[in-house]
Amino acid sequence: MTAQPNRARLPLETYPFSAGVKGGLAGSVAMAILAAIFGIVSGHGIWYPINLLAAGFFPERVTTAQIAAFHWDSLIVASIVHLVSSLLVGLLYGAMLPMFPRRPILLGGIIAPILWSGLLHSILDVLNPVLNQRIDWFWFVISQIGFGLVAGSVVSRQQRIRIWQYLPFAVRAGIEAPGAMDEKREGGPGQ
Repeated sequence: MTAQPNRARLPLETYPFSAGVKGGLAGSVAMAILAAIFGIVSGHGIWYPINLLAAGFFPERVTTAQIAAFHWDSLIVASIVHLVSSLLVGLLYGAMLPMFPRRPILLGGIIAPILWSGLLHSILDVLNPVLNQRIDWFWFVISQIGFGLVAGSVVSRQQRIRIWQYLPFAVRAGIEAPGAMDEKREGGPGQ
């Protein structure tokens, strides 16, 4: 047998799932505020960005007046879509930010939102044609950056936890084997 070199297992610490959830929720609030500001500044009203997000579910609402009016069903659908997507992206931030420990806000606040916006730009016509026709990309990117800055900031301020990769398999699997429990007590996460 030849000796295999040890490979680095990085990152050594990561964020708990709760950090991603907190970041996603905080980012969703920031994005909602920026979207509401866009609705007011554009002159279409506060319900315009909400109805645009839900427009794919209500294809009969195509005029600006219909999209700018208040609709309970659009509010519910848009809230669910916004909350779920924000939580998923927040969890992604929780998993991704430990890989770039030096500048988490640059990654979370600028790079990831621009990449995410580019991805959505390429597939939005399929996902939501009405939104694709009426979207203001400048405000969309500003909202994404607002989300990223807030979510990245919240996630990066959470307490990190050590990963278990470096521990023997028996310890990670929870198998009580002679000798393994001493290692678990001495070098386990949280120690």
